[in-house]
Amino acid sequence: MANPPRASRRPLRFVHAADIHLGSRVSPPPGMELETAADLIDATYAAWRSIIDLCIREEVDFLLIAGDIYESADGNIRAQLQFKEGLNRLKQNNITAYIVHGNHDPDDAWSRSIAMPENAVIFSSLEPEVFIHHDSKNKPRAAIVGMSFASAHIRENLAERFPRRDKKWPYTIGLLHCSVGGGQGHEPYAPCTIQDLRQCGYDYWALGHIHQPTVLDNGDSHIVYAGNPQGRDMGETGERGCRLVTVGADGAVEVEVVRTGGYLWQEIEIDTGECGDLGDLEERIRHELSVVSERAGCAIIGRIILTGATALHHDLVAGDGAAALAGRFIEDPPIGRYPVHPERIICRTLPVVEREAVRARDDVLGEICRQSDAAFEDTEVRDYLKEQLSSISSSTARPYLSEPDDGEVDTIIREAEALLLSWLSEGGRP
Repeated sequence: MANPPRASRRPLRFVHAADIHLGSRVSPPPGMELETAADLIDATYAAWRSIIDLCIREEVDFLLIAGDIYESADGNIRAQLQFKEGLNRLKQNNITAYIVHGNHDPDDAWSRSIAMPENAVIFSSLEPEVFIHHDSKNKPRAAIVGMSFASAHIRENLAERFPRRDKKWPYTIGLLHCSVGGGQGHEPYAPCTIQDLRQCGYDYWALGHIHQPTVLDNGDSHIVYAGNPQGRDMGETGERGCRLVTVGADGAVEVEVVRTGGYLWQEIEIDTGECGDLGDLEERIRHELSVVSERAGCAIIGRIILTGATALHHDLVAGDGAAALAGRFIEDPPIGRYPVHPERIICRTLPVVEREAVRARDDVLGEICRQSDAAFEDTEVRDYLKEQLSSISSSTARPYLSEPDDGEVDTIIREAEALLLSWLSEGGRP
């Protein structure tokens, strides 16, 4: 009789989370009922609890947090208490949390007014540290190499200070808050390159700072931004969560994306072309919202973008059609298994005109089209428009906005053209 096969070694399992931003207020859209608005405002706390639930449910070996636990470095007491509560739940289940701090919670500013439990391993900001994680039988399962931010504005390439992998180390993980390759849309703190990370020879890099979930490399060295676990505005659309990583006995790595956010921010485009009147359009919007919410399987905060050539263009843009529709969704919110909360309605429709025929005309409408095309093609004109748009933004209550990029300029040009064509061709006034 053949001997029974030896039991395979338990896979190594861990959760990679980052940019939790506990205490970050999420602003509710207009018309949201008070109870739901309160849940949304505290959505970052709910996402943190979901991460802890996942760790316990999946019986992971440890949790990795790649910086920015808190929204600010001022030591928000409630945020610290919520964070400690989660760590205590991990402790009760013999799960360790390995933590580095980032630009929102650096060492020199974060108020440690509340002591964290001993299962929280916080990396130094002086030099990279190496911790060997052992299982319940005291066998080494993973080496975690990490370094925290000493201050908020780190411009040094911290990755260059990380040691090369020691041959004696087990499965090796780098834990760092950084900006790889520029990190579009984020301050370039602790800037580095993919090559800087690869040359360390680690198996997995658990990164933080970039809120958009991103896999930079899934080869011999997995290099991953987990993204933030809960989107907070329309700049953070799409799925948000953390990564559940399983390393088999044969070294095979499985990385699973796990949603932790209770609310999904999403842009929802709706073609208005076949709608005969605003009542038809309202019904079409409601139908599309129900389809999108069922597909997402969770509550959605949606920015509705109306597109297409339509006879309703003038009513939507020059009239109060778009505002009236927005008001309808406040008065009578969309109903479904998963609620949709319209954040705003943006009209990018076009008037029903033959543009090329209009462009060939020797009148003001033709000149509008020709000037619009010139704005696309002429570098000097585009630069002038960007300068003017930047000046407008900086002189209003929105000085925090970045300068418009080329895509935003293109959208503004086409929307301005459509608005003028609609007004003038239908006898309206700009």
